[in-house]
Amino acid sequence: MARQAAEEQLKAVRKKLQLERLHPLPRKIIVGVVGGVCFIAGVVMIFTPGPALVFIPLGVLLLATEFPWAERWFHRMKQAIHKARVRWRWRRRRRAQARS
Repeated sequence: MARQAAEEQLKAVRKKLQLERLHPLPRKIIVGVVGGVCFIAGVVMIFTPGPALVFIPLGVLLLATEFPWAERWFHRMKQAIHKARVRWRWRRRRRAQARS
């Protein structure tokens, strides 16, 4: 289910960026450079002030539009985010019950 939603999200990004109009080689170069810069900037922002939690997924998402290895990373990242969200909601509910 989550994998199917991720596939639909990647298709929407590919359509939005209109990358199909470019020749495959320049498209891979452009996506690789822009996605790589976003990802590296996000990693740097972990140690400096900045929205690292925005730039790292953005970089991986851009790279996933062209590269299979990045698509696997994107799916793993999406699963990890989902698990973290479930754990956070569970803890929040447990704390609310403890206060009551």
